[in-house]
Amino acid sequence: MRLLQQQSGAGGGANSTGSVRDHVAARDSAPAVTAISSDAELFTRVTQKEPFATYGLFPNADEITSGTLNGSSAHHPLVRTSLNATALGALQNGKLPAGTKFPNGSVIFKDVRTNSGTTVTYAVMYKDTDNRLAGNGWLWAEFNPNGSIGYSITNRGAGCTSCHSLERGPENDFVRTFERQR
Repeated sequence: MRLLQQQSGAGGGANSTGSVRDHVAARDSAPAVTAISSDAELFTRVTQKEPFATYGLFPNADEITSGTLNGSSAHHPLVRTSLNATALGALQNGKLPAGTKFPNGSVIFKDVRTNSGTTVTYAVMYKDTDNRLAGNGWLWAEFNPNGSIGYSITNRGAGCTSCHSLERGPENDFVRTFERQR
């Protein structure tokens, strides 16, 4: 029901391709939450086991955003942000309900592109509050499209959480794309 509300609600809905049935099927067939212990496992998760191409666009935000948020010089010049079915299922009317957090297994995926539209980085947040490598409940990583590591989960988000803790980050489980919603 939440997915239907997102896609048909005011403000443009979920802004994603595919039907509600597709999103529900993707959610129901998504791999179970498993402890990820390496960058390679996370890359495989978001590119093969639960490919980011099946994720929905971040609701009520432009498909491609440009510029930076206050205090952040990361993820630019262009970004396309998407969420897996687990993360989308946590939202109500495109927002994270007050006082809640994303459930384990949620993925926030940023496709970082050049001004000409070439993908240069995959920035990944994977929710796993019990993982020893998590920072603020998330695994934080960046990969080049070929799978090489740009920022390792072993850093526990040390280079990420300072910016994700700014502005409305903490009230949105450290996901700052909510600040870009229309």
